[in-house]
Amino acid sequence: MEEIFRNRRYKSVLAIFCAFGWSLAYPLIKIGYQEFQIASADLGGKILFAGIRFLFAGMLVSVFCRLGKRKLELENKNDLWWLILLAIVNVTFHYMFAYIGLGYNPSARSTILDSMGGFFLIILSTIIFSDDKISVSKMLGCVLGIAGIVSINIQPGANFFENITFRGDGMILLNAGCAALGGVITRVTSKKMNMMRATGQSMMFGGALLLVIGLMAGTNSSWCVDVKGMIVVIVLIMISAVCFAIYNQLLAYHPISEIAIFNALIPVLGVIFSALLLKERLKWQYFIAVMMVAFGIYLVNKKEHSE
Repeated sequence: MEEIFRNRRYKSVLAIFCAFGWSLAYPLIKIGYQEFQIASADLGGKILFAGIRFLFAGMLVSVFCRLGKRKLELENKNDLWWLILLAIVNVTFHYMFAYIGLGYNPSARSTILDSMGGFFLIILSTIIFSDDKISVSKMLGCVLGIAGIVSINIQPGANFFENITFRGDGMILLNAGCAALGGVITRVTSKKMNMMRATGQSMMFGGALLLVIGLMAGTNSSWCVDVKGMIVVIVLIMISAVCFAIYNQLLAYHPISEIAIFNALIPVLGVIFSALLLKERLKWQYFIAVMMVAFGIYLVNKKEHSE
């Protein structure tokens, strides 16, 4: 199975699969809130919802690793701190900042700011890792990716920069920063232990911390559990388990910029899935945005076609 993740032919297919999964999670989370009757202002309830999702996703990955006899394979005991750091940054802080910011920010601006995490990761990777050099095509690809994301959110005549706040915009930017830093930590961690097992352990630990934070924050909603809600939760757990496991393996074996650029597809596909599942209006610029992002992805990965 490791050869599949290493193979450059499958790299793009697997990265696109992750983008599809995470973009589908956007409308499913909204449906989950509706089914469990979690109020929009209920921050503690939302964090609890995220904690349940990641705790069980981590358990699922860990069970898979146990059945496949995958061990953590720590080089030395001190490397355990990298695993804890991955859990705190890539799961706990990442999603805590996201849910706080989303409660105070317009959804359009949040989508754009959240998407910056992928581009922050590309910048960090080209600075830190020797196998990931900056190039003109990568810069152009990032510009196209950002332009595509912005094009689906900017409304003519709207004051996009109105009511900028730290608890709104600041939290979303911190969330994006955690996503970028989490990608770097993932690459470093993959050199010190089995990444699949580390993914499961970090999601369990990070999810448990989210549960503690959610309980401390408290919830003002009386959750309503029904079959549809449970199905949504199970699908979200599967998305987190499968996509995080695959994505972290890809980061371990390939230059980060060639994987992270695919994250630009997530907000674009997210609005399309929202239109299909939540009956939101489907706009023509969504399809133009997909083409812009797709061409940006091609430019960032262009070198593999010329080798």
